[in-house]
Amino acid sequence: MNFASSIRQLQDPVSKVAQAIPAKTMDPRFENVHFSLEPGSLTLFGTDGEISITAKSTVETSDNVHIGVNAKILQDFLRSMYDTSITFKIERQEISDHGMMHIMTDKGKYKIACLFESKQEKYEKLYDLSLEFETSEFLDLIHKTTFACSIDGMRPAMMGVLFELEGNTITAVSTDGHRLVRSRKSSSFEVGDKQKIVVPARVLSILQKLAQAESLTMSLDIDRRFIRFVSGTIILDAALIIEPYPNYEAVIPLEHDKSVIIDRVSIYDSVRRVGRFSSIGDIKMVIDGAVLQLIAENMSDGEAAQEELPCTYTGDPITLGFNAKFIEAALAHLDDQQICIELKSPTTAVIFKPHKEVEDDKLIILVMPVRINN
Repeated sequence: MNFASSIRQLQDPVSKVAQAIPAKTMDPRFENVHFSLEPGSLTLFGTDGEISITAKSTVETSDNVHIGVNAKILQDFLRSMYDTSITFKIERQEISDHGMMHIMTDKGKYKIACLFESKQEKYEKLYDLSLEFETSEFLDLIHKTTFACSIDGMRPAMMGVLFELEGNTITAVSTDGHRLVRSRKSSSFEVGDKQKIVVPARVLSILQKLAQAESLTMSLDIDRRFIRFVSGTIILDAALIIEPYPNYEAVIPLEHDKSVIIDRVSIYDSVRRVGRFSSIGDIKMVIDGAVLQLIAENMSDGEAAQEELPCTYTGDPITLGFNAKFIEAALAHLDDQQICIELKSPTTAVIFKPHKEVEDDKLIILVMPVRINN
């Protein structure tokens, strides 16, 4: 049984499929990249039991064979190779499922052990809802939200991004209990009944690396337990988080009596500089008139930093404390040159959002203040 291809033609699909394979596993089924060879085509498959990735490639062959090859060994080999044509010959040991993959290039010969498998008849889930997005728009939603997901395994729902689909609007929400992001986009699809799903942050991070085609299809199974993303020749299947998502709308303040308009790059750079001087990672923000001050200090070493920035402010003077990293991350995920900071009191959640002449809440990033010592 033979097939021919090129190193470059195999490197990309193998590296994509291998992202579903765990670095360490006690189950040999999850160690391998699975090859399904059919006349003219090669299908690659990898899984960790919860996430699976399928990739297809064209190859020169007239054979049918299904084998598993250790993912790490195969990846290491392909990474070490220059681009050249490559021929594979697969031999089966007598009275055994084990075999050997013989690899031949213009400069050498190599052998990698393989395992012969029966053709896996995959159970096709019933998908009753499929939506198509512009890849760049959907990846922007992922970029704007996954950074605020929780890493606390005791709160599984918050380890994912909540997607709400209603009408022609998709809303993505993430929170770790200290900050919250809500991003909305209009789409060409139309959803009848409102749908709510929670997609693991890990799945979305993998999707960012896989999606390359101009359009992306997202499909939901009839029981709303699994999701499928299709981008070009790549298919990503994953289990959804079934835990109910917290009522995020209850923590978004409805009324703020103070607002700051400021240049995003200026305050972002200042937070990065001043925050490095804090001994506990906190930063003090003092807003009075047309000046916003950022202050941090290291009490044990006597180090300190203070910067003043011009701003447009409406409201009484106020002093707040923040986790500097949270503010830095919020500012890094806003795109506009001018941003608006809405606030009410030193203990009320603060909203960061783009500043536009027309009221626009398509993206808001909420950060909870912290207590500060005066």
